[in-house]
Amino acid sequence: MPAKFVLRKGRTGKFTFTLEGANGQILATSADHPNLRAAKSAIASVQKSLSGAEVDDRSAGTGAARKTTAKKTTAKKSTTRKAAAKKVAKKTAAKKTTATKKATAKKATTKKAAAKKTTAKKTTAKKTVAKKTAAKKTTARKTTTKRAVAKKAATRKTAAKKTARPAAARKTTTAKKTTTRKTAAKKTTTRKTAAKKTTARKAAPRKRATKRVSAS
Repeated sequence: MPAKFVLRKGRTGKFTFTLEGANGQILATSADHPNLRAAKSAIASVQKSLSGAEVDDRSAGTGAARKTTAKKTTAKKSTTRKAAAKKVAKKTAAKKTTATKKATAKKATTKKAAAKKTTAKKTTAKKTVAKKTAAKKTTARKTTTKRAVAKKAATRKTAAKKTARPAAARKTTTAKKTTTRKTAAKKTTTRKTAAKKTTARKAAPRKRATKRVSAS
């Protein structure tokens, strides 16, 4: 059974492949590829280059060379870690700044909303006060007009009463005068009748005396 390439997808979403021998032993592993197409193209390039690949034996080198390579790899790893840490710090700082900006924006919007509510309340209060004052003024005007009308009516009634009183007094005085005149006329008529009676009484004995004289 010949060797085979095993393609896998990691937890991060990247693709890797391994070269396994006939007995299942892993002969080589690849780096992480961002997508499936890149991983398949890498497998194709490895297949092409394996047929004419040469062996570069560096096992005869000193331990210092290995140490330097190890140091370089560790330095690269540390730089990559530092870069990743910087990226993470930048991301966290950006998140914090965005969060603070959002919080400040929310505070500003809440303040604006509160200010609008307060202004709306003030305007409504002013309108209600103006309406109340206008209503009070109108009621005061109505009451003043009613009072003025009532006063005018009262003055008219009093004037009518005053005018009626002298007319009634005049009527009473004229009636009294007419009654007094009538009584005076009656008295004069009674006096005249009494005088006539007295003259008739006086004339009667004279007539009798004249009759007696003529008879004798």
